[in-house]
Amino acid sequence: MELLLSLLGVAVLGGAGSGLRYLASFWQGALPWGILLANTVASFLAGAAGSTGNFELAILVGFAGGLSTFSTFAAQSFDLWTNGHKAKALANATLNFTLPALGLLTAVILL
Repeated sequence: MELLLSLLGVAVLGGAGSGLRYLASFWQGALPWGILLANTVASFLAGAAGSTGNFELAILVGFAGGLSTFSTFAAQSFDLWTNGHKAKALANATLNFTLPALGLLTAVILL
């Protein structure tokens, strides 16, 4: 029964995270800022869960997992590259590796 409740929590919060990621994907400008923000916030949550020792499966695996996305960022970077925006593609890739890592480290340091 405990496994079923955990699965339900992961599914519900994962759906919420995915929904927020979908909404964030509409924030675009020179770069796809919304996905960058989603990945950074999700990484901060992962760092917070790890540094506090409060490994909430539903929050980390569900919400943060649903909120973050490697595939969308990769597809957006590829789209920028193939449409001749090579500098933007490289900036997007660099920021999507750097800012989420800094988000995680910030959580670890602050908490």
